[in-house]
Amino acid sequence: MDDFSIERLTIQDLVAAADRIGCGDQVPDFMREYADGHTYNGGAVQWDRLHPDDPQFYGCCDGEMIKGARYCICWVPVYDQEQAPPIPPGDGEIRPRDTLCGDCAYRPDSPEMSNALDAETLRSLPLKGRTFFCHEGMRRVARWDHPDGRTVPGAAGDYRPTFDPQGRPYQANGRVGLLCAGWAACSRAIDNRTERDERKARRD
Repeated sequence: MDDFSIERLTIQDLVAAADRIGCGDQVPDFMREYADGHTYNGGAVQWDRLHPDDPQFYGCCDGEMIKGARYCICWVPVYDQEQAPPIPPGDGEIRPRDTLCGDCAYRPDSPEMSNALDAETLRSLPLKGRTFFCHEGMRRVARWDHPDGRTVPGAAGDYRPTFDPQGRPYQANGRVGLLCAGWAACSRAIDNRTERDERKARRD
């Protein structure tokens, strides 16, 4: 999991809301760690999710022995495609897709929009000045391998692109990612509404 995921953005908003209303002490440590940028090893998370009743300690690293399976750092990602070196984008290359992709998070019937918290996070991104890139063309974790021979499949939607210092993700072919068409449409709708409100305020 990384800053590319809606999950982290949603948790960041939840933690911030809890702090604002004075119940931040009720936020579990792992959620606050995640919101603050701590990245769990994805293979460890997958193993913990798929084997919740596994009581065994494998003794592979300090994190696993001290805190449990979710804190193991030994899992290694195996990607569905090789990542080419990033090619610096030229003028006009950082642009939105022309149309929504097949499983765009902004589609009205998407899993994200059916979840009230995720939907609110997505709609608020333009207001917060946050960009959102389409996942198409990004490399994805196909599976995780552990040095002791265990394997687990990658989580659905676990895209792990390469990022540049400006925080822009790159497709596996080395080209900079395209901005999400749904995010762009949401941004335009907000801009248009703001412009209408300003015109109305001037008339009043």
